[in-house]
Amino acid sequence: MIGILFALISSILWGINGIFLRKGLEGEDVVSATFTVIFIVTCLTFFFSLGGVAEVDLPLQKVVMLMLAGIISYFIARVITYFSVTAIGSSRAFSGTSTRIMFSAFFGVFLLHEALNELILSGTILMIIGLYIFSTEKIDKFGIYISVLSGFLYGLASLFIKEGLLGSIFFSVFLASISGLVMLGIFAAFKGKLKLIRNKYLAISATSLAFGNISYYFALSIAPLTIAVPISNLYPLVTTVLSYFFIQKLEFVQLKTFVGSFLAVLGSILISIGK
Repeated sequence: MIGILFALISSILWGINGIFLRKGLEGEDVVSATFTVIFIVTCLTFFFSLGGVAEVDLPLQKVVMLMLAGIISYFIARVITYFSVTAIGSSRAFSGTSTRIMFSAFFGVFLLHEALNELILSGTILMIIGLYIFSTEKIDKFGIYISVLSGFLYGLASLFIKEGLLGSIFFSVFLASISGLVMLGIFAAFKGKLKLIRNKYLAISATSLAFGNISYYFALSIAPLTIAVPISNLYPLVTTVLSYFFIQKLEFVQLKTFVGSFLAVLGSILISIGK
């Protein structure tokens, strides 16, 4: 029961993250905003990882895997995700990024020789239908495409995380996040956009993202994957509902948006159970 609660909390926090992110990105440079969010997330993650640092072994291969995961997910995929949020809104963008579950499943099937079953195939079909519904809305189609691309990258990163997890989950997350932050900082400096933005919405977004991640890892440590992962994947639907009530002026949420989000979430749940 506690594991289910933590998974639900993570989903709600990730959903809240999308709302404040949409507000925080308004009028801000995406690269600088991404750097600000990841900087805060990394600092908070470091604080929670302190307790287990002394006892962690650091095999080179696992460290490299986590660093690659961090560069992909905290740098490349995160920047792409935030661009998609500015283009199509957080409700649609987060539904697109939820395809990470689908891509993660297929990476497992084709690279790690895990089983492919009816649930994974059914969930994939539902996700595709949900994304197609989004594409029929009067929105920037490119925003949908890049949100799915970020989902692909998050799925790829999960493969590296699975192979690189250390004895301490929190230190594993910190190592990944600091690697992504460093590369993001180099990229931002090259673009002349290396700065921390004083924006309360971005700060709240980063805090909810960090604590959502922490709650998720607690859920994984207590509850079975078949329970924790599907419940945590409710976040796109949470974002869509909150968008409708709180930021309707920033992104127009209609019936199609709810249906597309619901199908994408249902698909991700079926895939999670199938895995």
